[in-house]
Amino acid sequence: MKARILSDAVGDNVDTITGALPKPLRHEHRRRVPRGSRLGLLAIPVGIGIALLGMPGRPLPPPTTAPPAVSIVTGAAPTAAAATVDRHALSRPVDPGVLELGVRRVILDAGHGGDNHGTASATGLQEKTLTLDIALRTRDLIVMKGFDVVMTRTEDAAVSLQERATLANGRHGDIFVSIHLNALRPAAARGIETYYLGPSDSPEHDAIAAVENEESGYSLSDMRTLLDKIYADARRDESRRLATAVQQALIHRVRQIDPDMANRGVKMAPFVVLIATDMPAILAEVSCLSNADEADRLKTPGYRQTLAEALASGIQAFAGAERTQASGS
Repeated sequence: MKARILSDAVGDNVDTITGALPKPLRHEHRRRVPRGSRLGLLAIPVGIGIALLGMPGRPLPPPTTAPPAVSIVTGAAPTAAAATVDRHALSRPVDPGVLELGVRRVILDAGHGGDNHGTASATGLQEKTLTLDIALRTRDLIVMKGFDVVMTRTEDAAVSLQERATLANGRHGDIFVSIHLNALRPAAARGIETYYLGPSDSPEHDAIAAVENEESGYSLSDMRTLLDKIYADARRDESRRLATAVQQALIHRVRQIDPDMANRGVKMAPFVVLIATDMPAILAEVSCLSNADEADRLKTPGYRQTLAEALASGIQAFAGAERTQASGS
């Protein structure tokens, strides 16, 4: 009798482990027990079987159940391991490029003005007059593209480099574009070149910067701070990309008129107006007023419109690249 009870109890235990009901309950369960309540009924017969034997019972292992299915859903909460914060990564400096959200406000700077005539042609054309005309044309074009434009001057007025930079920073410009006309030697030299902030690599570029830095509005005591910014400037890479976009647009458009136009390239130079601004900034020498052929073309509104269209195209190309980068980062 005892052996039979022991055998039945062991059988019930095996049934419990495998998820089956004990034999006495299987027939009854088919008629009355709802699906899902099986484990609640198992505890009684198993406990009785062990008690009847009067033997110390080994604890039964819990029923084995299959793990719940896990579905992978985009945006699901991260696991504990994935949620661990990499504090070392947080301490690394952030590349300013990843924070760019696009260009909305453009500062257009017409070089020279007032008593500062800039360069002049052999026929009397003045840089200050031509740069203002080109800047105003550029403004009209990029406003139609949806940009907000701030001009450092809209008339023939003297504005120091310090005042230009202060205006640009105070109006929170996204980029700064200063428009100039070059003077090169010999007089037959010509071409287009665009500068961004940095130490120059040739005496020729230093000479150009020295001329443009005249009447800056800064004192000698300011120069150390300004020079420090040349070598520690987080905007340099963005300024280089802006200079490249504008230079490419200028060369592309002008060569449709003059296929032999010289591409003098993108260069660095310590222009004060670029040092003092808090945004990506360039200085574009859009033509060469000291060259007789270019001076003749600059007399015509059509050529000045071409230069304005090229500047607008370069600005738009840079702004489009910034928006693409922002949306992809």
